[in-house]
Amino acid sequence: MGRKIKHYSSGYQIRRKKQRRMISSILFVLLLAVLVFVGYAGAKALSEMRTGRSEIPSTLSSEQLPEDSSVSESGTTSSNPVLESSDLPLEELPSEPETSSEAETLYTQYGVAEKGFTPVKENPFTRYVTVAAAYTPLRETPKTADNEELRAVTMPLSTALSNESAATFIESVDTGLYNAVVIPLKDSEGTVYYSTAASTARESGAISTSRVDLERIVALIREKGLKPVASIYSLQDHTSAHTRYGTSYYWMNDGSTTWLDAKVINGGKPWMNPYCKNTITYLDTIASELDSTGFVDLIVYGNQYPDSTLQQKMGLGETGGVSKPDQLEAVLNSMQESAPTMRIIPAYQGECYTSGVNTQVYTDTPNIFSYTPSAPIIGSDLSILDRVSADVSTVMPVIDSSDTIHALSERGITSYIMR
Repeated sequence: MGRKIKHYSSGYQIRRKKQRRMISSILFVLLLAVLVFVGYAGAKALSEMRTGRSEIPSTLSSEQLPEDSSVSESGTTSSNPVLESSDLPLEELPSEPETSSEAETLYTQYGVAEKGFTPVKENPFTRYVTVAAAYTPLRETPKTADNEELRAVTMPLSTALSNESAATFIESVDTGLYNAVVIPLKDSEGTVYYSTAASTARESGAISTSRVDLERIVALIREKGLKPVASIYSLQDHTSAHTRYGTSYYWMNDGSTTWLDAKVINGGKPWMNPYCKNTITYLDTIASELDSTGFVDLIVYGNQYPDSTLQQKMGLGETGGVSKPDQLEAVLNSMQESAPTMRIIPAYQGECYTSGVNTQVYTDTPNIFSYTPSAPIIGSDLSILDRVSADVSTVMPVIDSSDTIHALSERGITSYIMR
């Protein structure tokens, strides 16, 4: 008879209970891990959302935006220590945010503000002087009676800054080809290379630390039996042109904002406005100083309007009804009046003698100007002279090689400026 096997139900049940508890514990741990992960991820996302929101600057309403500094009747403005202590160039200073989404401002036109931008009460394009109430046309000035031919060679600026180098250069001048030496004293950036007393130059920091000894260099040129001649850039000036000094064009003719010939991020520069009284005063002072020093002629480069795609934004201010060509000539007339013993000679890019070329720069060609003499810049391109209708006795071409001199003489032109 087979042996019976007894099953003890109590031990079997105990083992099953242990297995169920173990499985429940594992499931609980897994569920807890899932809940902790979900909670952590959610907290992290919420934190990032809060941080991102705090980094976005709130939009200022027109009521919250800082107002421009007020200008009193006496011409003074409220001060701002942020700007007054800043020596940064125009393009590196912060701009104000635009006050209206519809208004074109320098903030939108000339680049985006940097991170962390904090609006200031004034910006570098804010008015610092009162705009003249009205423009007064300059009176006609008789031209100089000096009709002597000019056969000039230009001394490099680096040479002129050294008396020793200047003396060597003057001694080497071929007096058979030249009867004058030109000294460059103000470049197209607006830097002045002599000790001028012009307040605009001093206020704008336009005076170079390296300066030409005018008295000494004029004496050296005369000792050689040559004529001392100076050259400057007039309206093409990117240093002293600014509404702060009352010398520049106005953005959209608002009377307070400096116009630039391009966006700041593209290297935009200010230009001197020929309709501004301070511009004319500045150039008159320079002409008068050079006249009193002993220079007999002054070659004026850059007496033009800017060549820019932003012409429509360029405000002239008060014009008194004077046309743009006439005002360019008025600048020269005023300089001539301030320097009665020195002949003013405007030099223009040769291409502007071609009808219809660069009309936005000169408005009309110098052939239309009544101002004589004039100096078309031709380099070695004599074909430009075919378009010059002025009498050859009043033309002094600016050339870049002495090889061109013979060809000029064949055309009956005996005056020239070698640069």
